[in-house]
Amino acid sequence: MPLISHKTIKTPKALKAAKSILFLCATICCFASCKKEVDMTLMQRTLFENTAIRQIEAGDAWVVSLVADSSTFVEVECSAYLEPYLKVRLEGTKLEIGFAERVYPLGGSVYRAIVHTAQLEAVAADDAATVQCTGRFAGQDICIGLAGAATCNNLAFEGTSCEIKLDDASVLAGFQFVGSSCKAELDDASQCNARMEVADHIDIVLDGKSRFVSKGGTTATARLNLQNASLLNMAETQVGQMQVELGSGSEATVHVTETLSGTLTAASTMYYKGQPRINIDCTAGSQLIPF
Repeated sequence: MPLISHKTIKTPKALKAAKSILFLCATICCFASCKKEVDMTLMQRTLFENTAIRQIEAGDAWVVSLVADSSTFVEVECSAYLEPYLKVRLEGTKLEIGFAERVYPLGGSVYRAIVHTAQLEAVAADDAATVQCTGRFAGQDICIGLAGAATCNNLAFEGTSCEIKLDDASVLAGFQFVGSSCKAELDDASQCNARMEVADHIDIVLDGKSRFVSKGGTTATARLNLQNASLLNMAETQVGQMQVELGSGSEATVHVTETLSGTLTAASTMYYKGQPRINIDCTAGSQLIPF
């Protein structure tokens, strides 16, 4: 006869309840002790004083303030527990800001940087990072690349050319540019609103329900390519000669003074003002409408 019976031993409900309460208390104590171990003290550091910084690359949902300044340095603020994971490094003239590994900051955590510089060549951001600009920057050419729902606000640049590439629902807002040429490519519901004084040429490619709005300014020539329900409004920007290709339900509003040529297909629509010479081929339910 076995010493221990194989029959199920029923635990009294009171004992089960007590065990549950003990487990809950232990869990609460564990979380409380973990919370105490997280140091939320605000840490501040100043880096790279008097060192050339011409390219900014931000990621991991950082908030970066970019300040036009004759002095060059970087101020970093973060919650103390995040300091071991920081990635703030300078390679050549490129400043990289983010985390060295995947981090999931607690609510109320601080991780931000203020970058002081006058000359810019590139601004890049991804992973929901935000770049907030103050003042007017200068240089020869500038490249702006945003992805992963990143945002760049109020960047003002004067130089020769700019190249803009936005993807993954990113936003370039309040962009101001003075120069000779500008090329912009937007995809996947990205958005740009800008004011541009461009002497020679603007080239804009929109896809995937992207949006581009130009507020004021002039340019000699422009080329537009809009696809997949994208939207462009350049009614306030005066263009001399414009070539267009619209398709897949896209819509453009433009102001052209000399010549307007190209194709509208797949239920696309173009509104125009001015009295340009027109050579537009409309097919498949597309429309060219003066206003």
